[in-house]
Amino acid sequence: MDTPVVETFSQATWILIFIAIYLVVVLFLGIFYSKRITEADDWALASRNLTLPFMVPSIVATWICAGALMGAAGWGYLYGFQGTIFDPWGPFLTMILIGIFFAGRMRKLGYTTVVDFFNSRFGPFMGFLYMLIQVLVVFGWLGGQLVALGIILHLTTGFDMNIAIIVATIVVIIVTYYGGLWALSRVDAIGFALILVGLVIMLPVVMREVGGFSQFFATAEVWGEIPAFAMVPLAGEEGYLWYTGIIGIAYYIAAWASLGLGDVNSQILLQRALAAKDHQTATKGFYISAFTYLILGLIPVTIGIAMFTWGLELDPVTAEFVLPWVAGNFMPPFASVLFIVALAAAIISTSGDNVLIGATMVGHNVYRYIKPTATKQEELKVVRFATPVIALIALGVALFFGSVYRLIVFTGAIALCTIFAPYVFGFFWKKANNIGAISSYIAGLVSWVVIFFMTLPMTSEANLDIMVEGEVFMEWAIWDAIYIALVPATIIAIATMVIVSLATQKSSPPKPITDAEGKIVNG
Repeated sequence: MDTPVVETFSQATWILIFIAIYLVVVLFLGIFYSKRITEADDWALASRNLTLPFMVPSIVATWICAGALMGAAGWGYLYGFQGTIFDPWGPFLTMILIGIFFAGRMRKLGYTTVVDFFNSRFGPFMGFLYMLIQVLVVFGWLGGQLVALGIILHLTTGFDMNIAIIVATIVVIIVTYYGGLWALSRVDAIGFALILVGLVIMLPVVMREVGGFSQFFATAEVWGEIPAFAMVPLAGEEGYLWYTGIIGIAYYIAAWASLGLGDVNSQILLQRALAAKDHQTATKGFYISAFTYLILGLIPVTIGIAMFTWGLELDPVTAEFVLPWVAGNFMPPFASVLFIVALAAAIISTSGDNVLIGATMVGHNVYRYIKPTATKQEELKVVRFATPVIALIALGVALFFGSVYRLIVFTGAIALCTIFAPYVFGFFWKKANNIGAISSYIAGLVSWVVIFFMTLPMTSEANLDIMVEGEVFMEWAIWDAIYIALVPATIIAIATMVIVSLATQKSSPPKPITDAEGKIVNG
């Protein structure tokens, strides 16, 4: 069947009205919580008093953004569970690992940013290198969210995509500028609640259309012609996403590792640990968030699979439109309005969180490079100045990139081959030193680029005839090569970290971990 994808909703006016109401509430929260902010840590870390009821929604809402929801549904439609190991399975692994190894430790150290850890353990240059990666992460996530907002509002209301992006950016600037994490943690809670309600309403509606859960599980199919619920590489030609042999294994490992390991050092996630009321709250928050995210994240995956099984015909480029299509065609008017508003709310929430992270690093870390004696009050002025600058730069990212899901996943991949080894060894290996960390970063990055070009001919061959007979679908070929190259590049980065650190113990004695006050701590 030939199903239209871009079709405005009959209730477009109601969608715009409720989004406007939501934006007013968000702006009110920003102004209201500005009263609690007198210095930089109040703004960036909610005065280090984030309790469990707000920490969990804040972590989950940061990840379960509109871009990830739409992308997970689209990749569920295309490849079932194999296509969504990147997300939600990868972030689930990330949160579990952070809860076990890092959240409590980071909270006890009392840092303002993860850059502080790298400065303490390896020196300011390594802290600067980490910050470069996190800046790319911030702009990648912001760009992905704003692209998603433009798609959603254009599909559902016919509203101009560029205007939608500009309005959202202005709101994000205002609420972040005034309310900081105090306000954003409350915005996250609202967004989380709306997404939860929207998904819970949508799933049974879709299951009814495909004949119920039993019929769905018995007949489920996906565009990629592989078993819908397969999570491991398959025997024969199917492999992992149709890659076999060593390449298929490398791709499968990369699917788990790009976010599952690459984001264990994520500033945006660890900001919640640093802002937690205490280290026990930080640890519990990530455990609870992990399972909450996995349960919610599997709903759009299931919907994507169900819609292919039902007969919705989308090509690989428009597969991300599954959720808006379902909201507009299957759900009753009030429910579809609620769901679209929930997606918009998730975007505002995640965008604000990313602006907060970028501005915090500028005000706390970059400014301290310039003025080491800066007070917390001076930092507050700088972070607020940086807020609109970062948000406006993200506008350019949003207008330049067209893909949502891959843009978001890509940001974790950058960190995996550059920062992962120094971060983990910095915590758990006393012999890790500055030269080893910098060498690992460079070796991982360079080898990633080299191996990417070595892999690209193979992925180009694998993506022949996807869209047009006789032509390579280069978008997929490039992204596949990027991920496959991650695995050997990360292994090289880890090996370099160990070898160079051991070889330079005398010329570059390892520095101990110190807390925010400069006191030496153990592990």
